[in-house]
Amino acid sequence: MLIIARLLVLLLFISLAFMTNQAYAAQESKFEVTPLMGYRFGGDFESQDAGTTSTVKLTENINYGLLFAWNVDRKRQGEVLISHNNTEFSLLGGSVASNNNLAITYAHIGGNVPISYGAVPLFITGGFGLTHFSPEDSLLANETRFSMNVGLATKISVTESLSLRFGGRLYATLFNSDSAIFCDEENCAISISSDLWIQSEVNAGVTFTF
Repeated sequence: MLIIARLLVLLLFISLAFMTNQAYAAQESKFEVTPLMGYRFGGDFESQDAGTTSTVKLTENINYGLLFAWNVDRKRQGEVLISHNNTEFSLLGGSVASNNNLAITYAHIGGNVPISYGAVPLFITGGFGLTHFSPEDSLLANETRFSMNVGLATKISVTESLSLRFGGRLYATLFNSDSAIFCDEENCAISISSDLWIQSEVNAGVTFTF
């Protein structure tokens, strides 16, 4: 949790500094806050041990998050996204884990660009940052990896300061193909045999504009 807190402070500091620099250029400087809730899919690991490849599955579950956005110019917005999910991973034979509960948090900075206008506008979103894995088993180490996201979203205006937001994102977390995660002092629960770890999510939220 300390790593996540430090990351949040860093991302918010970067976004606030960026907002300050861009405020002079934007004719209408607006700030948006969107609480999000949705569903996260995928994220199975290919684990290789002694020449045998096994699949470690994650339980698909509800995710929730918070999105901060600000105007860069008349079309583009900057974004800071925090998205969290509690899940479980399947235990392999001989696993060092006694508890398979796992929290996964994405903390990203990025932005969005519109691709269509009208009553239901569409825009592409994207960003980069970190993925933080936090096993509930206290004997296993937390993991933090670099990651990216890309998505598609829409906002439907209800009032001048209130909108409904719907969207989906694809996350890609970078690993070395010969790395291992969730380790104790001697062994690791999962040995990774791929370079990219993929998850996706769909979500909805209410956007408050200030």
